[in-house]
Amino acid sequence: MIRNHRLLGRLLLIFGLLLLPAAAGAQELYSYTVGVFGGIGGSFDADPGDSLTNTGYQVNLSVVTEPRTHLVLRTGRLSLDQDKFFGSLRDAKLSYATIGGEYRVRQDLYESGIYVALGGYRLEGTKASGRDARDTSWGLSVGVTGELPIKRWLGVQAEISGHYIDFDEEQFFAMGNLGVVFHF
Repeated sequence: MIRNHRLLGRLLLIFGLLLLPAAAGAQELYSYTVGVFGGIGGSFDADPGDSLTNTGYQVNLSVVTEPRTHLVLRTGRLSLDQDKFFGSLRDAKLSYATIGGEYRVRQDLYESGIYVALGGYRLEGTKASGRDARDTSWGLSVGVTGELPIKRWLGVQAEISGHYIDFDEEQFFAMGNLGVVFHF
């Protein structure tokens, strides 16, 4: 009887040791990511100012919550000054901060992801009368990402996103960003 328990214990120990590499492989190689991006974008429904070639920047702060699942804070600014006016504003700028879940899939050479996020957005500029104007609202963003790893701690990432924001004049925005990410 005792011999059977020892045999069962040894078999469970061997089976558990065989499973360790599989469990370790399911974990991410890092816990945090910081990304710095440059990008372009604009609004589809701005009249005038519907150019999608306005420039901006974005910073991503990410924490791994589960394997292949990240919680990401994205913050950035898009200068909407490609055209003389953006809607009724001159020298318009869109500032934003979003937070949401990103779900990733590993491919052979790269890692792709999809995300959904809620955020706060601020559109500011100067009215034709010369008065400063500001519109602040909540919004929703969805996007896709792709990362090409360079080193274990460094990668090049691109992302394309769409944003719905309940502003008075414009509601639909699109952005494309490219930058470097650092994993810790």
